[in-house]
Amino acid sequence: MRLKYLSFLSLAVVIFFSIGCSTRTKYYIKLQLEGNEASCGGVEIIFSSYDYNAVLDSLAKFNNPGPRPDSTELMAIVAKYQIALGKQTMIADSVNNLREDLENLDINSSEYRKRYPLFFQAEKEEKILTDEQQKIYQQYLEVKNRYQVKVIEWEKAAYKGFSDFKDKIPSDLKTKIETTDKHCLVRKLVLPYGRWWLYAETRRPGKTTEKLIWSFEIPLGETDSTMIILSEENAKTMREML
Repeated sequence: MRLKYLSFLSLAVVIFFSIGCSTRTKYYIKLQLEGNEASCGGVEIIFSSYDYNAVLDSLAKFNNPGPRPDSTELMAIVAKYQIALGKQTMIADSVNNLREDLENLDINSSEYRKRYPLFFQAEKEEKILTDEQQKIYQQYLEVKNRYQVKVIEWEKAAYKGFSDFKDKIPSDLKTKIETTDKHCLVRKLVLPYGRWWLYAETRRPGKTTEKLIWSFEIPLGETDSTMIILSEENAKTMREML
């Protein structure tokens, strides 16, 4: 077992030292998101000289920690919470609209007397839905905490040896992290010639529980500069926990 583990690390050393560093290309990374709520400045973009996900998958197979903790119960509560939130939002809008109508009416008018019971009932329903929403959220927190403890323990066992793997990487091929500027750009990034992988994530515009993820091998630059566009079209969408 020990021999196989050392062979895994030795292979990493051979791969990294076999990469040439003579030719360099300037990379420009553009984060291109649409929508009024889009925020693309200050997003971290990670560049690795190895396929991060592939390495973790290999370690998990090697360490064989068993199946990853099941998140079915947790995601079911998230879906339940989203439904409750939608209902609460709708009734809250109704309450606000009725309140505005009442404020514009004479308190002694027949129209006011007609609308006030509707407002009173809507406020009552809003409180019931808000209480239900909070109850579901507390349930979510309890399940989430249990799930996260299981995930941490699983990852600790599954990815054992990852730190040793990273320590074997030559200094010029260590993982690099860049941040997009106010124009949503990483400019003139220079990477040693060879195979590099890009990873980035950010919240999906207009969505509170979804994030966009980019994870792919960077194409080898055949010219002095190469532009890479990160958009919703070439991203994976992942549903986040609350």
